[in-house]
Amino acid sequence: MSPRIDEVLLAGYTGRDRASVLEHIRELESLGVAPPPRVPMVYVVDPNLLTTDDRITVQSPRTSGEVEFFLIPTADDGLLVGLGSDHTDREHEAIDVAASKSMCPKVISREVWRLADVADHWDELEIDAWATIHGERRIYQTGTLASFMRVDDLVDAVRGAGHPELDRRLIFGGTLAVSGGFAYADRFECRLRDPVLERALTIGYDVVVAVA
Repeated sequence: MSPRIDEVLLAGYTGRDRASVLEHIRELESLGVAPPPRVPMVYVVDPNLLTTDDRITVQSPRTSGEVEFFLIPTADDGLLVGLGSDHTDREHEAIDVAASKSMCPKVISREVWRLADVADHWDELEIDAWATIHGERRIYQTGTLASFMRVDDLVDAVRGAGHPELDRRLIFGGTLAVSGGFAYADRFECRLRDPVLERALTIGYDVVVAVA
């Protein structure tokens, strides 16, 4: 049975290297995105935005995905780890970051792993995304989970940001820098690969712009 999710918490600016996080904030500011009032920052969106579909519909051509891991606390299995894409309206992001987070579906993997099974090699997990534009597929984001806050620190930061109760919450863990700027792609694909246990979580979805 799938765990019940009452709220989705999108943690942003969660890089382990604080200097790199501040540099990323300055880069986004140069693109018109206002700096967050705190770091890390947590945005709340409706769980109805979550989907495992292989196709999403958006209202603007200027949207893009971003690869993230997510966490789900459970009573029986502890923290579960999955893969997701925080698809966001980039045009509206320059106006209101929080509102932009609620304007697109959030695609997540159908499968999850137990954190306990990957905790001893967490930093070695590889996380990547590809964007396809007009039939040309290219790497969009690539790195390892060593780039992110450690899980315990992330959970503490989410609680400290005003979310002490994490039961029935799904927590997105933040993303990596993109290669070459935002890609307003026709398709996004993401992967979380475990090189130790030789397995991977994947998602892939087409992006359809609604006709006005």
